[in-house]
Amino acid sequence: MSMKQRIAGSRLVRKLIESIAFRAADLLRDGTLTPLAVEQAAQLLRAEYTVMPRFGFHQPIDYLKDSPPPNFGTVIRLPSEELPLPAAVDRMGYPADDGEYLEMGRYDAGLVREQIEKHLGLRPAYAILDFGCSTGRVLRHFHTDHKLHGWRLYGVDIQAHCIEWLRRYFPTEFTVYTGTVLPFLPFEDNSLDVIYGVSVFTHIKYLWDMWLLELRRVLKPGGILIQTIHTEHAWEFYHRHRGEDWVRANHSPRVYETPTMDLDWFHYGDIAVSQAFWKRDIARQFWGRYLEVLDVLPPPERFSFQDWMICRKRR
Repeated sequence: MSMKQRIAGSRLVRKLIESIAFRAADLLRDGTLTPLAVEQAAQLLRAEYTVMPRFGFHQPIDYLKDSPPPNFGTVIRLPSEELPLPAAVDRMGYPADDGEYLEMGRYDAGLVREQIEKHLGLRPAYAILDFGCSTGRVLRHFHTDHKLHGWRLYGVDIQAHCIEWLRRYFPTEFTVYTGTVLPFLPFEDNSLDVIYGVSVFTHIKYLWDMWLLELRRVLKPGGILIQTIHTEHAWEFYHRHRGEDWVRANHSPRVYETPTMDLDWFHYGDIAVSQAFWKRDIARQFWGRYLEVLDVLPPPERFSFQDWMICRKRR
């Protein structure tokens, strides 16, 4: 789940707050409201409309009392693709260009498949979970494995919009559901062979250790966990791009003021938008308490500035 994806879910609330703020400013100018009254109203607004704590710690589509099905952009159907593509507006910040979107997802799926083959072998009937699946950018590329090898495909995301899109447009062999930022997965113990996630632990500020334990619980003994993380590489990437608005708006000033990561770990943000960094060696050490760390791979050649944690549930 990328930074842009997390921002998308809170846009409705931001627009609401901005509109109220502009109106309050007008009333303040003509003396109708006092600063104290505005602050009291703002406190009530924050308590009522903080999205995830108010709504089960996820990003909902049923935010309003009257909650009809969401409106999606027109899906894209390409002759070369069995599964439809989401419209650019439903890609949650991933490339709007169809070819680039498919290529990026196929590339990441190839990296995941490479680790599966290396550590488990490519065998039939795997149960595989995309942890933070968005609208199926990576998961779609395992559909062939389902058809040829009987792989069972699962996807979870805290953004209900993404899951609703998948329910509507992907076939039923994709089992998808809206999850929560709280460390819980509705799977039995020792039931999944592979769990992968691209740009998810990069944004888990709270209870990351409990999440690792929950992921370990549902993995089969010997099953593998593949997750990307922010390390020194990502820190340096963000620092190089510190002049861009999306970096300055969503990262601590420490990142764009300090060229290299100077702490063992650093977390920033709140429940809605957060960034989590570890030094590579610290990530290996910390994660190694819960899982066997097989490798910490540097960012791949294309599309990413995140390292890849490859872990295994001990037998």
